[in-house]
Amino acid sequence: MNYLRLNFLILGVLAAACGDKGVDTDGTVTDTTTAEPPGTTTDGSPTTTSTTTDTDGTTAPTTGEPACVDPSVTDIGPAVDVTLRNNGATRLFINLDHFCSPVLPFGLRDANDVEVRIDKDVCENSCDEILSGGCGCPAGCGPSDVLQLEPGGTFFAKWTGRVWTDVTLPAECPGDGCAPECAAATQAPAGTYTVVARAHDAVVDCDDCTCFPEPEGSCVINGGFAMGNEIVGEQEFEYPMHTGLDVVFE
Repeated sequence: MNYLRLNFLILGVLAAACGDKGVDTDGTVTDTTTAEPPGTTTDGSPTTTSTTTDTDGTTAPTTGEPACVDPSVTDIGPAVDVTLRNNGATRLFINLDHFCSPVLPFGLRDANDVEVRIDKDVCENSCDEILSGGCGCPAGCGPSDVLQLEPGGTFFAKWTGRVWTDVTLPAECPGDGCAPECAAATQAPAGTYTVVARAHDAVVDCDDCTCFPEPEGSCVINGGFAMGNEIVGEQEFEYPMHTGLDVVFE
């Protein structure tokens, strides 16, 4: 009898020591320990998962909404210094405005003889203007400026390397009822270009159709329009290797 009581006592101690174990009815031992639920650490606290969302620049990275940003490039260059030189014996005039829009005193053509859009009409709204709701044309035009270039004189101008490109913003982006089409500033690609400057030998529609030249032999007439016989100066260059050139009127 004492042996039986001792056996029951030993079995009771063993059962208490193995509290997380059990015995199936077929005699096999089972593990009754509760597993941690997914998404928790061993101390029961929730785990965190880092999620990233790629974006192609047209949608916001977290919401998927259109990214209403100006696609224009800000880091443009190098710039090209252009010197216009009058080697002829006649005073020349060059228009600095075109239909109310300020323009450079020269144009640019690429290697395929296609005009490069280095100037923008005032009614061609830039993308930052469209985003802020500033679309449309000015209410009126101011006086047109005309460059006067004396015989032997020079005038210094600069092309930044910027060209204008038409783009279409997401329909939700323009402000105050503006259309989504706009002009974005982009970088001119490397290649062969030709500067083309057009001068004339007369100026009209001006109150005082002359100005007092600066030491370099040029000045700007406020008001007027250059016309008459046309003299063309051209110079080819490689961009961006060449950043300075002369365009000569003979």
